[in-house]
Amino acid sequence: MDPASLAMGNRIRFAGQTGRRFNLKPLSHQSFVGEIPSRWGSFAMGIQTFGIKQYKESTISIAFGRQIKKGFNGGVAINAYSLSIPNYGSASTFGISLAWQVNLNDNIQWGTILHNMNGPTIGKSEDSLPQLILTALSFHPTKRISVQIEWEQDTVFEGQLKSGFSFQPKTWLTLHSGFVSGTGQVTGAIGVHFYKVNINYAMANHPHLGPSHWMGFTIPLGK
Repeated sequence: MDPASLAMGNRIRFAGQTGRRFNLKPLSHQSFVGEIPSRWGSFAMGIQTFGIKQYKESTISIAFGRQIKKGFNGGVAINAYSLSIPNYGSASTFGISLAWQVNLNDNIQWGTILHNMNGPTIGKSEDSLPQLILTALSFHPTKRISVQIEWEQDTVFEGQLKSGFSFQPKTWLTLHSGFVSGTGQVTGAIGVHFYKVNINYAMANHPHLGPSHWMGFTIPLGK
């Protein structure tokens, strides 16, 4: 979602994630991404799949991020979307996302993502894909504590406020918690750092639809 974050990468990295929304098998999804830094910035390519045999969505993304000047990072992503339903056919389209990050001072960062800013539609009925504007502040009072507050605005639906808190009690352990106003979801996560490999588990509990779960990893290569 945030190609501007690629500007902070300085090594080859691979990451993957699998999850199940509301603990329902038809709402399972997987993603995999690889990042390669260069003297111009960092490039990434990823794929995400969602659904089961009877209904499948997939997204292939190519992204680029770089430091434009000190304290200001920018990035752009091109996302190719594909939808397939057996006996009904398939359709595809593409969207463009733009993002930036600004260091307001040594402790506060501001970031914004314009997702699907080109207004993509898909299928013969030209159904609109979600267009999102996300803007967030991240406050780091200490090296081990961070607080985030974010506003997510869909161009069709009501916006929602998100907040988060992260704490690193040990160099190998990070704990996260959060809250989403629109759905009343409470979120939590734990990250373990082992020989440069990050392994993460996250959970979001919806008050009416139940819990969602995610497992992920990140593997950097080189020094």
